Amino acid sequence: MGSARGGQAASRGIVAELLSLVGSFGRHVQSLGALAGEEAREAAELYLRLAVMLLAAIFFAAFGYVIILLFLAFLIATIFQVAWIWILLGFSILHLLVAFLCATHVKNHWKTPVFPATSAEIRRDLDSLKSQP
Repeated sequence: MGSARGGQAASRGIVAELLSLVGSFGRHVQSLGALAGEEAREAAELYLRLAVMLLAAIFFAAFGYVIILLFLAFLIATIFQVAWIWILLGFSILHLLVAFLCATHVKNHWKTPVFPATSAEIRRDLDSLKSQP
């Protein structure tokens, strides 16, 4: 009888340990999801504000810029007695060159990490799981 009781105690111990392991894993996954959700919400709010301000800046700057370019084209045409259409062509080529340089700069700096806290947390979790026997 002693061995049967010992077997039952060991059986309940393994089940309890497995339930504890599943519960811990569930809480771990839930906390990772909560962390990712919080960082995603914060990043979305930040990027939405930045996008709205960027669009407003582009809108107002574009109109002002076009008016200044037209003014300069007509001013240069009047001063140097050159057709204004050639001056606008020169401005267009210059702007295409600047746009190409800006696009190249953005392409080179596009790979900035967005969620450093989440990736660091996952890295620490994986390291701790690897170090456990």
